[in-house]
Amino acid sequence: MLSSKEYEEIFPALKRKINGHKLIYLDNAATTLRPKEVMDAVNEYSLNHHANVHRSTHTLAAEATKYYEDARSKVANFINSETEEVIFTKGATESLNLVAYSIANSNILRSDDEILISTIEHHANFVPWQQIAKIFNLKIKYYPAKSGIFDLSDFLKHITNKTRLVSITALSNVTGQLIPVNTLIKQIRNIRQDVIIVVDGAQAVPHLPIDVKKMDCDFIAFSGHKMLGPTGIGVLYGKRKYLNEMTPFLFGGEMIDKVSTDGTTFNVLPYKFEAGTPNVDGAV
Repeated sequence: MLSSKEYEEIFPALKRKINGHKLIYLDNAATTLRPKEVMDAVNEYSLNHHANVHRSTHTLAAEATKYYEDARSKVANFINSETEEVIFTKGATESLNLVAYSIANSNILRSDDEILISTIEHHANFVPWQQIAKIFNLKIKYYPAKSGIFDLSDFLKHITNKTRLVSITALSNVTGQLIPVNTLIKQIRNIRQDVIIVVDGAQAVPHLPIDVKKMDCDFIAFSGHKMLGPTGIGVLYGKRKYLNEMTPFLFGGEMIDKVSTDGTTFNVLPYKFEAGTPNVDGAV
């Protein structure tokens, strides 16, 4: 176990004193402190390699693009996915909004399909589904977690032949309850194989081994700032078969294949979901 002095070298903020007392930081569920090693890597990139990615051929641009894509490969390896299934976003909130709006806007869900979420979800995994149900005239059902506790067997009773999408947290940011998502997903698929399963992994990914192939989720969202990284960077993992079907959430530079007055075609995965200049500093 590391000593307090060793922790202070890793996290310089812990050297601070507030009102004459040493800082004790316990707010990691909201955001983690940044290790010096992370900030050194960000500064090294920002000072010596910064450029736009995937747009130019000069040396800095090539270096920046390599940094960015190397980061994507590391994330893919971390969760055991393919690199083209890793989409960089601003955070878990944007990731969940992206999947909600893109699925709803792609006619993947029919008007008689049901979306199932629980009442213990973070607002980022509650409000987007509520809003798309309203905007796109979809049906939404709520699993009423009694006393804020998720009960797997009780939740499964709410899965019917009309359930088409389930979005669930893997680890509650409020109660700390760990949801057995691997078991849950297997049981859901035993009831209906084609249910689209979205996992809010903002709290789970930083602390638990995540293998998306073993988990068999269709999407999982998480943020960098909850796992010792910078703010403003997150990930949406999605299965290729759904990402190919989905309409992009944002439109702009880099996500375009061809554009004309007759219409627009989109870039290949994952770039069709990464409109505009990305947060390369955060990704590296």
